[in-house]
Amino acid sequence: MILAAKQSVGSLQTAPFELEVRYACQDICEMRQRARRLEADILCRINSHNLGKLLTTIEGVSTLTAAAIIGETGDPARFPNAAMFASYVGVVPRLHHSGKRKFSGNAAIPLGNARLRRALWMPVLVGIRVNPWLRAHYHRLRAAGKRPKVAMIACMRKLLAAVYSVAKRRRPFVQPVTSEM
Repeated sequence: MILAAKQSVGSLQTAPFELEVRYACQDICEMRQRARRLEADILCRINSHNLGKLLTTIEGVSTLTAAAIIGETGDPARFPNAAMFASYVGVVPRLHHSGKRKFSGNAAIPLGNARLRRALWMPVLVGIRVNPWLRAHYHRLRAAGKRPKVAMIACMRKLLAAVYSVAKRRRPFVQPVTSEM
């Protein structure tokens, strides 16, 4: 991409424009190197962190996801139970009403930790594909008539319960036995 930008855009313009394209390409290269160094640093820190290593035993939870969980919550075991942890993240069903006025499900009321929900979205998608117990839960909800996103949020809550369990017990994740495999 950078080579194509240098050849196609930079060669047909004036000298200042070519210089600007060259600097932009150098900036992109530097940012990529910085991102690789940051990912390597996160990987090193998570591998040296006891809870971080344990969280990555859950299929679908990568080192970056474990880092986001630890970075946003500190230690998930500090919550009294898994339901409060899920409530902190904002994946529990809540009523949205004010006095006599009731809002529909379309109202955007910010509840919970949006950064952590955003960081958990892709691990839930991956978890539905690779975790038999999470996939069974998702398909059971879809068969019951739930919308796909509602089922995804329910799976996110189930994944958070697994994260809480690993954090509370300080043991690697053991997959529950499901009857629908």
